[in-house]
Amino acid sequence: MKITAKEGRLDKIHISVDGEYLTTVDSAYWYSCGYVSGDEIDEQELAAFKSAAGSRRAFNAGADLIAKREHSEKELMTKLSRRFTPEESKEAVSRLRELGLVDDERFARMYAKELFERKGMGRRRISYELSLKGIESDIIQEITEEIFEDDDNNIQRIVDIIAKKYYNINSDEKVRRRAWAALQRLGYSYDEIRRAETAFSQNIYDEEEGWY
Repeated sequence: MKITAKEGRLDKIHISVDGEYLTTVDSAYWYSCGYVSGDEIDEQELAAFKSAAGSRRAFNAGADLIAKREHSEKELMTKLSRRFTPEESKEAVSRLRELGLVDDERFARMYAKELFERKGMGRRRISYELSLKGIESDIIQEITEEIFEDDDNNIQRIVDIIAKKYYNINSDEKVRRRAWAALQRLGYSYDEIRRAETAFSQNIYDEEEGWY
């Protein structure tokens, strides 16, 4: 069998075998793979070439995704597996991790901060969202403990949410139920919500004890 290469747009190289299109690779891969256009290739060599080319394409696709935003390993693996084989996707993610381009702890810190600051989520909800991204439990625990270290600040956050969205929580039972349901969905515990509601209603704050 004869392998041939034809230059495409940008750095793309279109590969054919015996005149039939096989795949497209980037020029850096083609010029480093050891073949030149017109070389003879056997079945075993072709299989190895296809596998390596697939992994390379998966790697490039993964790098493109990461360039747009951070991804967890699980998230990246899921997306790549839609286009590439599990082996190609796994190898690509492994290589990206080795290069430091994908890092679950770095991703988790960034994502948790976004959920905390922009979405107003509590510890339980943030832990749940991180677990969906495939983050290990010890990393989740470490990050959430850091974020929610100050108990008074956590209660104040809930008070702020109540003041902004449910300011008539004391006079309207429907609003109160709606507020509790929303705050629980955000990941706040019963005790946290109760304390925040009391603090909002009575403005009870002690410099030593904090919010009751």
